[in-house]
Amino acid sequence: MRDAVNALAEALNTEDPLKLWSFLVSCLGDVSQDGAVEISGITLSALVERVGLQPQAMRVALHRLKRDGWVESRRVGRVGYHRLSDNALRRTRAVAARIYGPAAAETEWHLVGLPPDAPDGLALLPDRVSAIAISRSFALVSGPVDDVPEDWLVTAPGARDLPAWVQDIVAKAACESGFAGLEAAVAAIDALPGPGALPDEQLDRFALRVLVLHGWRRLVLRSNPAAETAIGAGRAEMTCRARVHGLLERLGPVTAEWFQVAS
Repeated sequence: MRDAVNALAEALNTEDPLKLWSFLVSCLGDVSQDGAVEISGITLSALVERVGLQPQAMRVALHRLKRDGWVESRRVGRVGYHRLSDNALRRTRAVAARIYGPAAAETEWHLVGLPPDAPDGLALLPDRVSAIAISRSFALVSGPVDDVPEDWLVTAPGARDLPAWVQDIVAKAACESGFAGLEAAVAAIDALPGPGALPDEQLDRFALRVLVLHGWRRLVLRSNPAAETAIGAGRAEMTCRARVHGLLERLGPVTAEWFQVAS
């Protein structure tokens, strides 16, 4: 019989196959919200196997993460311990509000027209301005309009609905189908048979938490804030956020016992 961990892992793999190195980043980032925390290779192997990935591939995944500056490792006897690097921890904290916090407040979007001599003009925008190209010369942006170059055309949204072809671009950039799929997968956990869908075992709870966070993280960091603004309050990201955060609250906060159980 499928349990919550198996069901969610299967759903995530259907939407977008799980990548081991990225799953490890989600795990180490989650336990390190308040400062870098190291986890033994024994625990990581047990976690990886529990979600249906191959523990034998961990050496390659960790080598890649160390090469790219994401993970630092040390050994005590025959046991390896792994944690996020200081740089990775800073990068993780920079997006923590988007992952763990509430949905962004409603803001306006604008249509901008790029000058003909700025073929890669969106690269000129500062980080606090989000943009999505809808044609070679036009884009939707959200954020401080004052940061848009003065020689660009800037217009406020009109009363007419966006045409269907623009809505399609926006929906794809906002990961609408992905958020809807994840929301449905998390909701389905409650429908599983048995006296309560959430597991009691610490490793299982840890696996379920990392799985749902990984699925959420890879979507929310891919989704374009300008596209989300253009869709508005009815976007799938908001209902998915509520569902994911609700499951995390039910699971409770991460404790050291969760990831020491296999050590």
